[in-house]
Amino acid sequence: MTDRPEILSGDMQASSMHSKAANNMDRPIPTAWGYRGFVLVSCTFVIFELIFVSLYSSTAWFDADIRYFGIPVVIVLLPVAHQILLSFEKKLLLRIVSPFRNGLPLVLYWNWLKLDEKALSIGLRKVAYSAIDELKLTIWGNLHIRTRALRREHGESADEGPTDLIFKLPLGVVSPHYQKLLIETIEKAKPEVAINQRLRKRLSQNEVSASQMVGIMGAVFLLIVLLDLGQASFTSLEVLKNYYLADLNGRKHARAEGERYLDKGDRLISEGLPMSWIKTKFFQEGNGAAGVKVARAEALWQLARREEAVAECRNALKLSPKGFRINLRMARMLAEMGSFPEAKAQIEQAMESNKDSFLPNEYMLVLELDTAGKEEARTLYDKYLKELDEEVFGEQPVWPPGGERMIHNVWYREDLTFLFQRLFKQFGRS
Repeated sequence: MTDRPEILSGDMQASSMHSKAANNMDRPIPTAWGYRGFVLVSCTFVIFELIFVSLYSSTAWFDADIRYFGIPVVIVLLPVAHQILLSFEKKLLLRIVSPFRNGLPLVLYWNWLKLDEKALSIGLRKVAYSAIDELKLTIWGNLHIRTRALRREHGESADEGPTDLIFKLPLGVVSPHYQKLLIETIEKAKPEVAINQRLRKRLSQNEVSASQMVGIMGAVFLLIVLLDLGQASFTSLEVLKNYYLADLNGRKHARAEGERYLDKGDRLISEGLPMSWIKTKFFQEGNGAAGVKVARAEALWQLARREEAVAECRNALKLSPKGFRINLRMARMLAEMGSFPEAKAQIEQAMESNKDSFLPNEYMLVLELDTAGKEEARTLYDKYLKELDEEVFGEQPVWPPGGERMIHNVWYREDLTFLFQRLFKQFGRS
């Protein structure tokens, strides 16, 4: 929305002819219920996501079972979001955000604008009807309120030349009745106001109550999806918590306790809401589900159920075929189990999936060093270095000085231990 605050007060002393514009509305025009519901659910979703991230980043809640809290949390957040959205229309917050919004609300929610006797107002902004020279509906559904008042101040013709944008606001957020009321009010106060063809066509359409119902049903559908998301999100946190505790107890050699947590996590996935669409996305589709399976695979590995751990990694790869770190995780497991050909096959898949990382090549080098010997590893190293010279580094030296290219690697602890334990083993042989 553009800012033209200086033109808003110039005509407030207009003649009594503007009294015809009075519409006897002592309250702002309300937004449509469907729009209100959409904004409310959207704000609730943002707050819920902040809570989810806070829980995901903390272990302070581990003593509680939060799987049943998802829907209640969403329900509690709805009135909280409602109050937050209402506060955006308070004068204090309007003044705070005025440098960024020029007096307009940060978010349109409960009210649209107010039609006074001589002017319309929205937020801290007022526009005298006599200052409005053009009403224009854009293809995006925004109503542009435009004026030539600035040009009049500079001595230009009042009836010629382009208009300047005062501000724009969405038209479809209110019912057709109020849309027509706004235009009719402005036309009564200033009959010569220009109205573009798109807006004329919009006003000529008969008001259809079904359109209002569609908006309400859309908001209800979004609320149902949000409730489903709340339940599925808290269930997923509980599943990941149990797999983490199973992994932790496995590392501490408390296998019975670890098995108990693993079984609880498995039951949470198989039980719960059977018709949940979001739950299906969390546990059966995409990278998120692959992450859950990787967490389960790590727990299985620490509980000495190695074949099952590898099988779960394979399941994760089906959901995330380009997840090269899953290949590397499998390579570490297979190498530990002595299945070196299979481990190398997984490393090759990781190299194919992510050509920008040299980490899989490093895996292959140390595995070749460990299984075949120094000469074979040296031959493989020369091959990789030649490829890097051709594709990345180029001829040496480079010009200008300091313009050398580099490769980037992100190493996790498992990468360090896999690589350097094998290197140190070779040092011990020499």
